[in-house]
Amino acid sequence: MSNTKKTNWLKINHDTKTLIMDRTFAKKAAYVGDREYNILQEARRDYPEYQVITRAIKKKEDKECYRGLTYKYMEDYIRTHTNAAPNMAEFQQQLLLAKCHSIRYANIKKWFLASYPEVAQFGVTEIAESKVENALSIVKGEAELQAA
Repeated sequence: MSNTKKTNWLKINHDTKTLIMDRTFAKKAAYVGDREYNILQEARRDYPEYQVITRAIKKKEDKECYRGLTYKYMEDYIRTHTNAAPNMAEFQQQLLLAKCHSIRYANIKKWFLASYPEVAQFGVTEIAESKVENALSIVKGEAELQAA
């Protein structure tokens, strides 16, 4: 078996009696005559009692996302604060390590958020409980109207 990453596949799971395909394979298998279509049909002939499903990627619901938190943003943000010189030197050191030793963006982001924890709260607003209850009652009311 090769070491290349497979991005287009159909897997047979005998334990759950399923034919599992990735999203790319599913798209290509939709065209009659394509290689993927023929592979899927052959697998369905071989295992007619197996269910065909498309693999779904599991996403963390509570994952924190920092869209727009680029190196340029971090640099500009550091310059606007007191102690900019030592923090900028540390940031430049982090960037140098990233270039030389393949330190990932996630490590630099972690350092930055530890140094400036207020950035993690940007764009986060707390919703009053009464507003949530009000919104839920409106949705329930609309659902009851549609059901009637």
